[in-house]
Amino acid sequence: MKLLEQQGFSEGRILEVGCGSGEVAVELALAFPKATLVGLDLSKPMLEIARASAEKVGVSNRVSFKEGDAQSMPFGDRSFDAVVSLNTFHVVKDPIAMLNEIERVLAPDGSVMVTDIRRSWLRLFMPILNTAYTSAQARGLLSRSRLRQYEFLQGLFWLGFSIARANA
Repeated sequence: MKLLEQQGFSEGRILEVGCGSGEVAVELALAFPKATLVGLDLSKPMLEIARASAEKVGVSNRVSFKEGDAQSMPFGDRSFDAVVSLNTFHVVKDPIAMLNEIERVLAPDGSVMVTDIRRSWLRLFMPILNTAYTSAQARGLLSRSRLRQYEFLQGLFWLGFSIARANA
C-alpha cells in the first residue's frame, strides 16, 4: 500500500489479481477511501470468504469480487488505475499471459505492484520456495511479456516489480 501511495495513487479503480480471502483488497479499501476495488480469484469458496470479510468491515459498497483467471481476465482494456498481486505469480500456469493481461487492463498512467516468494538456497530449509521463480527466471518472464517498463525489486525471501504512475 505504501508503494501505491509513493507512486501517487489516491483514488480510482484497483484490481487485486489472486485475491484469495480478500484480506489485501479490504486493507486497500481502508487505506484508499476514494478507491473502488475488484478482487479476482479462481476459487469460489475463497471469494465467498472475501465477500464476507468486506461486508464485516463495511467496505462492500466499494469492494467486489469476481471469479476469473489471471491469464484471461474478464475486464475491459485499460479499466484499472492500479493492479496489485501478492504471491500469485508462481502459481499461475502461464505467468507471461498474466503479465500481458495486467498490461491490457491497466490504464496508461496506471500503477502496478506485484510481489511473490523467491526461490533461493533457502529452499533447502523451506520446501515451499521450490515452487517459486529465481530472480533470473522472473526477469526472463518479465522481459518476454508486453508489460511496460518496470522496476524489479528483490529481497531474501521475495521478488517483485512495480510500475509507477506516469503522473507520479
